[in-house]
Amino acid sequence: MGFCHNGLGWGSWMGMGGGWLGLLLNLALFAGALILLGLAAVWFARQFGRAPSMAGGGPDPVEIARRRLAAGEITSPEFERIREQLRS
Repeated sequence: MGFCHNGLGWGSWMGMGGGWLGLLLNLALFAGALILLGLAAVWFARQFGRAPSMAGGGPDPVEIARRRLAAGEITSPEFERIREQLRS
């Protein structure tokens, strides 16, 4: 007769076929999923793909100077000069 159950046509968007509206909704859903996947890949690459920066993450320069003083690589006046330069 051309109609499935409850009087809905074969091409209605509520049925299995979906018609043009169902096709467009499926394409929009697929495009949205691809965009989200791409954004997730970019975020992941930016979060985990770069080398750590020295700003805030590196060793303290004064601590390095202290270690050099303790190892005898620099003298006390040199250490004080380095520390004063780092303060300003």
